[in-house]
Amino acid sequence: MTDIFDYDACLRHHGHVRLPLFCVNGLILCRFKTLAWLAGFSEHYVQVDGIEWSYLDTCNGDKEMPIVVYLHGFSSVKNSMLRVARPVSYDFRVIIPDIPGHGNTKAPNVTSYRATEQATRLDAFLNKVIGTRKIHLIGCSMGGMIAGTYASMFPDRIDTVTLICPAGLSMPKRSELLQIFEDTGENYMRATTGDEFLRLHKYMFHAPRNIPRWLANVVANERAKQGETLEQLMSDILLDFQSLDDKIDRIQSPCHVIWGDDDKILSNSSIELIRKAIPEHKLTVNLVPNAGHCVHQEKHAEVATLVLEYLHQVITISVPE
Repeated sequence: MTDIFDYDACLRHHGHVRLPLFCVNGLILCRFKTLAWLAGFSEHYVQVDGIEWSYLDTCNGDKEMPIVVYLHGFSSVKNSMLRVARPVSYDFRVIIPDIPGHGNTKAPNVTSYRATEQATRLDAFLNKVIGTRKIHLIGCSMGGMIAGTYASMFPDRIDTVTLICPAGLSMPKRSELLQIFEDTGENYMRATTGDEFLRLHKYMFHAPRNIPRWLANVVANERAKQGETLEQLMSDILLDFQSLDDKIDRIQSPCHVIWGDDDKILSNSSIELIRKAIPEHKLTVNLVPNAGHCVHQEKHAEVATLVLEYLHQVITISVPE
């Protein structure tokens, strides 16, 4: 449920440098902006109900393009979705917001980050940015929980919903991290030091790369800066731990589920519940081999292909020559 940035990219480009944290943070932020620009995205800000939303948008003047909205995971940022969003942006307008409590979105008066409240805020944001147009909604982990909640609350706004390793569902077979939490009371997701993040990192991927301690310290430093906000987010996610169980059957649109076959954070056994709740003719499930919880990073090309193939199957669009 955490993927604060694209680790592989950072390792490739900054893996052998040793700089003060404030310099490294600046390099990573600069890289984020460059990646977004190269991918055809631009950053925008909009005020909605006391929240200043920051979001990436590919809007190029074609107002008839179908719209895809991506929602990132816990303690992450909008830019973490770029590698799975860019291939989709050739055929769709793509919008990626920083969810309140994350990134550059400023929500000073927000005191609760429960999924239903985040979904309501998302609807207000979308009304401001795209009016009443319908969307294809894609959410990862915490973003998947919000996406599923949104689809159940605002079915008239949804063309399709894609849930990538979504949070908020019971696990018939406990994940490794859930076993640790229930057996010892220790929550590895509360990683605010370099050592704690290195420990968490081992559970995020099927084949985790060795990351240098300085990079772990950067991530931990960013998480620590969130302080009370991160703690409130975690507390609310725990309250919503099984909140999708009684909402998933209210999803009326076609539903696409993508999950890594080796997710150690959120067990893909939750797919059993989804299969029982959503009619077979409305459900597509893809289990990605050799992939962990951060499947959208570890297997970004495969995930982008699955998303595109699914969208092309369920809708008819005009692709420019």
